[in-house]
Amino acid sequence: MKAVQIGAGLVGSIIAADMGRSFDVTVVDINENALTSIRKDHPKITTAVCSCTDPVCLSPLIRDADIVTAGVPGKFGRKMMETVIRAGKNMADISFMPEDFEELDGLAKEYGVTAVPDIGVAPGMSNFLIGRGASMLDEVENAVIYVGGIPHRQVPPFNYQITWSAADVIEEYTRPARYVKDYKPVVCEAMGELYEKEFPNAGLLETFITDGLRSLVKNIKSKNMEERTLRWPGHVAQMRLLREMGLFDEEKRDLGGVEIVPRDIACDLLFPMWKMEPEKGDRDLTIMQVEVSGYKGRDFVTYTWDLWDIFDEKTWKNSMGRCTGFSCSIFAQAIVKGLIKEKGVIAPEKLAASDELYNFVMTEQRSRGIDYKESVRINRNVR
Repeated sequence: MKAVQIGAGLVGSIIAADMGRSFDVTVVDINENALTSIRKDHPKITTAVCSCTDPVCLSPLIRDADIVTAGVPGKFGRKMMETVIRAGKNMADISFMPEDFEELDGLAKEYGVTAVPDIGVAPGMSNFLIGRGASMLDEVENAVIYVGGIPHRQVPPFNYQITWSAADVIEEYTRPARYVKDYKPVVCEAMGELYEKEFPNAGLLETFITDGLRSLVKNIKSKNMEERTLRWPGHVAQMRLLREMGLFDEEKRDLGGVEIVPRDIACDLLFPMWKMEPEKGDRDLTIMQVEVSGYKGRDFVTYTWDLWDIFDEKTWKNSMGRCTGFSCSIFAQAIVKGLIKEKGVIAPEKLAASDELYNFVMTEQRSRGIDYKESVRINRNVR
């Protein structure tokens, strides 16, 4: 069977390699250097130079595919997905488009396509597990996602490292965050509602609300719901200081007759200090805890999933890339196996009620070393 992966970045290469265990894979990207790197690491994978926003180029490349996976910059995601849908191809995607992907639901149904978007780790598995917990309750009181990619040890001065762009991180630190309180959407400032919490294997971390709920806001009925990002203690105070100084501003400023954008300067200065360098001993952790609680009959039930994952020494792949890429690959393979039969653009949380799909996903995750540990607490006869 044939698969096409659109996007040859860090996570795209992980998706392609994982799909390559069961499919003949072609990777498509506009960057020839990225494709060369994939061919070097995976000689059986074929590649093609093409822009993901060019339907004339892309459509013939996916014509014979049994499944398409994708991971492209978010600003290109909608147009890319529309091209794949119009080609009549099922897909799993991690592109995190800024638009509402469910606007393409009607088009996908028209073409008889199954498309699962936002299917990385968070969003992705976080949505799936929130949906799973909600499907097992009569009423959802609280749904919380704690998630973060952090260095395996505190690394001064910021106790933080990244495997992606500093600009994306700063966007998370400046964009107002949506959450749900008393069934109503609420907006707070970025890095708001800060507190510390203990997590298995990691210890004490600080948590703050970020704008990661996306489709969950309209698809899951919960009295309270929020996503919280995790960092080593002290990081948020530093970032708030830089933000208040104006270093994260996007408005141009005149500096000695030269126009500068403060955020560009901040990215340029911070990226070398934040860059994870495995060859120097740096390792990343992915930590996620998803908790869904509410009523089942007269009982109050809490479902919890805990993930703790670290850089893979054998494959030399970072944890966040593996957790993200494997999820996309697993859901793509679930589509091919007929475990996802619905047509349309389907948010992950809408698929979680299926025991067959849930068991397949969790088994496949564990087979790749990604272990979401599930636990249940029940308070009997509370109402």
